Amino acid sequence: MAEETQVQESQQQTDTEVKQEPTPQEHLIPKTRFDEINTKYKDVQAQLEQLLTEREQQAKQTKEQQGKFEELYKTTADELTKTKDGFKTVNGRVQQLESVINGLLESKLEGISKDFHDLVPGNLTPEAKLEWLTVAEKKGLFGAKQEQPVGQATNPTQAQTIDLNQLSSIQLLKMGYAQRA
Repeated sequence: MAEETQVQESQQQTDTEVKQEPTPQEHLIPKTRFDEINTKYKDVQAQLEQLLTEREQQAKQTKEQQGKFEELYKTTADELTKTKDGFKTVNGRVQQLESVINGLLESKLEGISKDFHDLVPGNLTPEAKLEWLTVAEKKGLFGAKQEQPVGQATNPTQAQTIDLNQLSSIQLLKMGYAQRA
């Protein structure tokens, strides 16, 4: 038994040596501190998962809205092409009417003496010039006035087409009195 006790003692020494071997020192954390950090970690992990799901939902919603935006874009593009076509037709019509107005303006200016051309304002559009000329003509600014004599001619030339020999005496008297008045 002495040998067995020695074997047991030697085993105990080796066990204690194994236990006493230099191991890296472990830092022990108090349980409360570990629980605190662990709960914070779990909370942060839950928040991260929540944010990721919200982000996926937002991405899905934006893709759905992009479908609507594509539809709106198509309708707006169609309206733009219609507007451009309308603009082209209206612009062509404007050019035609402008040429007609310029023609009317030129014909009005030809009817006016060259002396009066400098009276027409030059800073007006063709439509405004045409309107100005029309108003000026109505007021008689450019109209050629006929010369009317002041009073009657002193030596009138009478063209007698009536044969006086065939008139009665009363008719001759009426003609004489009518000329004096």
